[in-house]
Amino acid sequence: MAAGRLIITVFAPVLALLLVQTSGHTQTNTPPEDTGIRMGRFVISPNVSVRERFDDNIYLTDDAPTSDVITEIAPRLRLQSEWRYLKLYMGAGAELGFYADSDDDNYQDADVRSGVTVDIGPNTVLDGTFEWHRAHDARGGNDVPTGATKPVVFNDVRASLNAQHITQYLHYQTELALRRLDFDDATDQNGNRIANDDRNRVETRETIRVLMPLDLGREAYGEFNLNQRQYDRTPDDEGRVRDSAGFQMLAGLRFDLTNLITADVAAGWMTQSYADPAFGNIADYTLRADVNWAVTRLTGIGVNAARQVRETTLPGASGILAFDFGASVSHELRRFLSITADAHYTDEAFRQTTRHDRTTGVGLGMTYQLNRFTRFDAGIAHDMRNSTSSGHDYRRFQTQFSLKLEM
Repeated sequence: MAAGRLIITVFAPVLALLLVQTSGHTQTNTPPEDTGIRMGRFVISPNVSVRERFDDNIYLTDDAPTSDVITEIAPRLRLQSEWRYLKLYMGAGAELGFYADSDDDNYQDADVRSGVTVDIGPNTVLDGTFEWHRAHDARGGNDVPTGATKPVVFNDVRASLNAQHITQYLHYQTELALRRLDFDDATDQNGNRIANDDRNRVETRETIRVLMPLDLGREAYGEFNLNQRQYDRTPDDEGRVRDSAGFQMLAGLRFDLTNLITADVAAGWMTQSYADPAFGNIADYTLRADVNWAVTRLTGIGVNAARQVRETTLPGASGILAFDFGASVSHELRRFLSITADAHYTDEAFRQTTRHDRTTGVGLGMTYQLNRFTRFDAGIAHDMRNSTSSGHDYRRFQTQFSLKLEM
């Protein structure tokens, strides 16, 4: 009954607005006007979103779940240049979360982004990006210390340098990416300090990709990725050395069939070798897929999948061998109204332990574009996790309603 009332509360304002608005609209495929404030060769795009979200299991617990209503406010500003050979963008934003009952879980996230793209010739492009994020790990996550009284705040700094060069027969792409993660310490229920130094690390990735055009709209490629993951503390509090290095080799195909089906699919082999002999190595197949199908002018289907090795500091585990799969269907009922249904599945094997998690989820969303400055979103979602580790199962139901204003 409570869930039913929440659904009505979330959707009733939108449905009432639709009944008023749709009576005076006819369906059209006219695209919306461009937004943004023009200042010479720059476009400034400010926006702000306000979202009300109900979560019936904020700590992802198996027994006696805690529910709450969270108000999220997200202002954002973006500056984009319009020069022909030099493109520059800068952006900044924040997300402020306020819990109705659990004030200790309030958070203040922020980020700054910038990037530049330079055409240095008819066939060569260079671009670089920089991002800084102040984010949080909510209580209930796998790597948040047991008994923490608040979410764990961390800094996430990312930088990348990319180059692309096109010849008559081959296209070359390369990327060097750097990521720095720095986690704040936490406090337990007794006021004692919980050190998170074990999670601080630097990750680097080097990518080389060679593409061969086959015919119009299709190209095959080979890709090689090399990664290094270096932790600040060696060994950590468990006496483990978590430093590792690994690689991926992929063969793939990209194609675009008259703008109806676009896809990027690849498969290959990956390994991750750990400095600590107790962890051993991870070696297995890898895959990546991103497919979008425009079934009609109004209906689209998207499918994505990936298999990779993720980091964890769970005691005894070297890493997570993860498979992610997602699918979505969207339909445009009117030019200003669309609905989306989606589903996802994640399989996580914590290597060197017996823990194996399987998480599934489904969702239904609706977007209503009142005008080119105002958008309403509403949705419901349910997800659940089945784990071989006792106490890590959960079920969660969420509803949300948001308003976005942009120029």
